[in-house]
Amino acid sequence: MDSPTRSSTAVWALIAIVLASTALTVVVSSLRSPPIPVSAHSGHVFGPACGAATIDGVVNADEWSSASSQTFVMYSAGVAAPLTATLYVMNSRYYLYLGITINDDEFTSKGEYLPLGDGFRIDFDNDHSGSLFALGDNVLSINAGSPQFGDWYLYALPSAAQSDVLGGGTADGIGAARRVGDLNHFELRHPLCSGDSLDFCLHPTDIVGFRLEYLDAEANGSFGGSRFFPGLGKTSEADIVIGQCSARDLFIYLPLLMKK
Repeated sequence: MDSPTRSSTAVWALIAIVLASTALTVVVSSLRSPPIPVSAHSGHVFGPACGAATIDGVVNADEWSSASSQTFVMYSAGVAAPLTATLYVMNSRYYLYLGITINDDEFTSKGEYLPLGDGFRIDFDNDHSGSLFALGDNVLSINAGSPQFGDWYLYALPSAAQSDVLGGGTADGIGAARRVGDLNHFELRHPLCSGDSLDFCLHPTDIVGFRLEYLDAEANGSFGGSRFFPGLGKTSEADIVIGQCSARDLFIYLPLLMKK
């Protein structure tokens, strides 16, 4: 796992998710001069694992029992204390499921620079090239505040993302977050292949790289910094392997048909 150093020469600019009144745009983690060399694909591999869960903001042990999971430490780019998270990954025939718990000391729905409060930004390396932040790459977000789920794409370098809707696409997926005991819980579901050109399109045995960033809004409204997994650089990635899964979980709602 890549870990940050405390070198005085390392300069990091952290830009949080910004919510405009008519458009959602997220710009985070404009990074300069990584403190240590980083390499692609950290060795953290999730999947293949088959399953489906109810997206209600509770990472229920029974629902996620078949998932591929790992517990790890998420480090900040500065002096913020590390946090410990557990990530659960699985897929059904049509959907990717992610569940995350993290030992943040509060569940905050709004904060400085973070109109949506505590939350995760998940950057994907769509083509598994070994480097994040290519234009068009998929970005998902899950937050304590409303709306809790966001479907984004990278539209400007180095790491600016905006809602798929603003790029002519569609918002595909659902997410929920809650405080459960002494942990923050986050769950999301996103199509493996939505048909939206701004999303990835994944099939069984495909591998997609990703990086987690946790944006922390403190209870007093201040910005508590970002934490990262598996590392801070744009080539620090973990991998998800898509399983050959037969379970169908289509979420189609048909209008009530009434006899004339």
